[in-house]
Amino acid sequence: MTVRVLTLNLQHGLPADGSGPPDAASLAEAVVGLDADVVALQEVDRGQARSGRADQARVVADALGTPWVRFAPGFVGSARGLRRRPRPGDGDRPGYGVALLSRLPVLSWHVRPLRPGPPRVLERHGDGWSVLGRYARVDPWRVCLAAVVRTDDGPLAIGCTHLSVDVPTARRQLAESAAALRVLPGRHVLLGDLNLAGEDAERASGMRALAVAPTFPAHRPRREIDHVLAGPGVQAVGPPRTSQLAVSDHLGLAVDLSLR
Repeated sequence: MTVRVLTLNLQHGLPADGSGPPDAASLAEAVVGLDADVVALQEVDRGQARSGRADQARVVADALGTPWVRFAPGFVGSARGLRRRPRPGDGDRPGYGVALLSRLPVLSWHVRPLRPGPPRVLERHGDGWSVLGRYARVDPWRVCLAAVVRTDDGPLAIGCTHLSVDVPTARRQLAESAAALRVLPGRHVLLGDLNLAGEDAERASGMRALAVAPTFPAHRPRREIDHVLAGPGVQAVGPPRTSQLAVSDHLGLAVDLSLR
């Protein structure tokens, strides 16, 4: 059986040309042509004022006609104000995180919180508050969301994550994500914006890169930070494909997978 997977950093639906704030109708129009059995999204808003308080995972799922969808917040609260680590019972509180959408039946969902890295002191350029030209950057909580889907060749565990921009932290978060994914049944695939180069991502995860292409920034792609990684028993069928949408500063990255 061949399964097409796609990963996309959605940038909370921000128009690629900077023409205005995100809205649900424009987001739906931008993604409607995507063709994949499983779609992994990063930088997804739910209930945020900056994106019209839309449930963006649901907007994309409805546009693509995918019946199985799940959103997992890295944090809950306002993207432009107070936020905290998610807790059980948060329900549909506003949040920001990752999402998985599937045409294939989902047998189970799984969420793994990922610890942030240490605060960093950076130089401040431009407007804003700073002390002696420097400011503190607090690394946000991250999350890995996984679905075990049913295929004709048995279960397939697919994970989605968006890792820290701090490279040592991203390596540690990727190793944790891959280890958590491997305990799930079936073969294993991990998708997402990993903020790591290809060889670095393979070493940290212990998985193989099945799709390698520059995807960032969208207007002149030169960095390979969006990945499709796989464990044993999964092969790429043909080369990866990238797609430029009317939203986001990333290209979408898709590849067909064989599970035989």
